[in-house]
Amino acid sequence: MSRPTATLADAEDAQQAKPISLKLILILGILSAYGPITIDLYMPALPTIGREFQTERIGQTMSIYFLGMALGQLFMGPLSDKFGRKRPLLFGCALYALASLGCALSWSLESLLTFRFLQALGGCAGMVLTISMVRDFFAVKDSAKVLSYLVLVMGLAPILAPLAGGQLLLYTGWRVIFLVLVGFGLLCFVMVALGLPESLPQKRRSKNALSNLASNYRALLRDVRFMAYALPANFIGAGFQVYLAGAALVFIEVYGVAPQHFGWIFGLNAVGLIAMSQLNAWLLRRYSSDTILNKATFALMLVALALLLIAVTGFGGMIGVWVALFFCVGGSGLIRPNATARAMAPFPEKAGSASALLNSLGAGLGALTGYILSLFHTQSAVPMAALLAVCYVVAWLLLLAFRQTTKRLSVVLEQGGS
Repeated sequence: MSRPTATLADAEDAQQAKPISLKLILILGILSAYGPITIDLYMPALPTIGREFQTERIGQTMSIYFLGMALGQLFMGPLSDKFGRKRPLLFGCALYALASLGCALSWSLESLLTFRFLQALGGCAGMVLTISMVRDFFAVKDSAKVLSYLVLVMGLAPILAPLAGGQLLLYTGWRVIFLVLVGFGLLCFVMVALGLPESLPQKRRSKNALSNLASNYRALLRDVRFMAYALPANFIGAGFQVYLAGAALVFIEVYGVAPQHFGWIFGLNAVGLIAMSQLNAWLLRRYSSDTILNKATFALMLVALALLLIAVTGFGGMIGVWVALFFCVGGSGLIRPNATARAMAPFPEKAGSASALLNSLGAGLGALTGYILSLFHTQSAVPMAALLAVCYVVAWLLLLAFRQTTKRLSVVLEQGGS
């Protein structure tokens, strides 16, 4: 196990000793909110768009977005390892704004799917490169804490976005929602251009990042240090994306919640996510990230199984489903920051590629689960609950399968300064 130790020592030497400033956290947090704001703002409009385009396949606009994220990040990460973080970020912000305008002007389901795909290709830059920049700027021991702080900033998006989306839908229309996203993309472009420093110096850039793209990803996929955390984290993420894809249809169509009121339900769940992420930052002062990760994943699996039982039996009705979802969603704030920091820790020399693959695996699983969920258009919460429970059970089983590896790796990381 000498290799991980040496790698971590090099990583510590390479750190730029960047202080955890409010300005930096704010900008990175807003950039990492591309996913939540793009999904959550238009979520209350899903049933309305489906009726206008006369289709029951409107849920596919969610899965196509996840697919675009998965594919886009695979290239955006290596591009940033070669050219630095800022230029790919600026390109992504510009593409996102243009694609959002295309969504607003869409004339059919097919055109909306096309522009949603392009929107994801642009927006993925903000999501993947913020993780890379955290790895660039901060030592391993601070990464999980900083990622938890980012959740505090980006967590405002799933609170405010569905509320704003519901009101825009009530007083204007769903196309205006995408015009707001055009403005968000332009705002991010200006912030990156004027307020965000480059985190990857020229001397640390990889000249062969693109030519070695396939070999780098193969190496990461074969590296148990990466996969031991990436797989469980992304099955938790896939469960969260099942919630994103199904919540609006379940609460609005199954339980009859008005679109403008759905934002309150969704926003309260986001408050739980923020609270758990900040609890995680506090717990990290007392426990290792592995301890938190294992216990939280087990608890989350039990809650997901309880959600499925409630959905099948109807016990508790809408309130029962919402309470179980509150803990399912919030609990991920104890898992994703820790698993992400651990997965990224051994790979400072290719942080962009590691971050890209980590997020792409999650987005790919999200696209798959979103597509599966779209096949079950039913007046019931059972399909959403069942698919979410499967994701969380698999995440727990994967942690069990990798238990010995993660224990050994945890010792090495602690010795290396995590």
